[in-house]
Amino acid sequence: MTLAAVLPLVACSDSTETGSPSGGGTPGATSANPSPEEPRQPDCDSPCYGEAENVGTLGDDTVVEVSGMAGSVRTPGLYYVVGDEPGTSEVAVVRADGTLVAAIELAGMDTENAEALAVGPCGDDPDTSCLYVGDIGDHVGRDHVVVYRAPEPDLDDPPGSVDADALEYRYEDGPTDAEALLVDPDGRPLIVSKAPFDEDTGETGSTRLYRGPADGGELALLGEVAVPEPENGFLAGLVGNVVTDASADLAAGRVLLRTYDEVLEYRSPDPGADVATFPDWPSRRVPPGNVLQAETVAYVVGGCGYLTTSELTGSVDAVGCTD
Repeated sequence: MTLAAVLPLVACSDSTETGSPSGGGTPGATSANPSPEEPRQPDCDSPCYGEAENVGTLGDDTVVEVSGMAGSVRTPGLYYVVGDEPGTSEVAVVRADGTLVAAIELAGMDTENAEALAVGPCGDDPDTSCLYVGDIGDHVGRDHVVVYRAPEPDLDDPPGSVDADALEYRYEDGPTDAEALLVDPDGRPLIVSKAPFDEDTGETGSTRLYRGPADGGELALLGEVAVPEPENGFLAGLVGNVVTDASADLAAGRVLLRTYDEVLEYRSPDPGADVATFPDWPSRRVPPGNVLQAETVAYVVGGCGYLTTSELTGSVDAVGCTD
């Protein structure tokens, strides 16, 4: 069952409306139309997206405490998910409703705290897509983080394992906790930090954006990301207004940021703009779904919509475009 079987998909037209969308790094987004009629072009001016609908659950036998999700570019309609437990060496491939398709071992991967997934260009071959696993969570101040990179396999006949490169990175300004990973057209990782939270004052620190070379090295600080205070910030008041995931649609010039309370969409005002400039793009709030402790957001490849999941319950919500 593909996402189209859960919510029929339609393509999403481009728009200059404020706000916009990979996942981490998934070129092309999708759209869900609840009507059984033939898919047709929606009007993607605001509000563009409809309300979130629960479409399934990721069970503990698939992934424990899902921390990252990204749509496959090579096989649209399928998604990679990963958990954050130490020693993780595989990713699961699932349908939009959470049902398991395959578990794929990434040979050479042994994570400490995998918190993000992205699918994006491989760098040396921009026409080939790669899977990126961000072992970037850091609660202990480790001196480096690792991004694992593997060419996307054929998910119509998924292999048991694929070889992965371990790309080691160090932040230019010292250890940094993060849960959000994007990949630019040159295969360079973009990492959005998880801001520190002061429980005594209730204040959230700065959210920062970094970019590193395609094959490892220093993560350069590009600047801060101004994350607006949520309209209904229940969890932000308890654990901070922090970014827990991101997704990019490079072709459309869109980026999604997930916090515990909201989803923000950034839309490029200029075709071909560097995705690393997304913090300066017009942005808007889009439907956040109804998942507890939201840890992921992933554009649907091939249309206009996205999925978001709960780390606690595995619940999967889909947000599609209005028609």
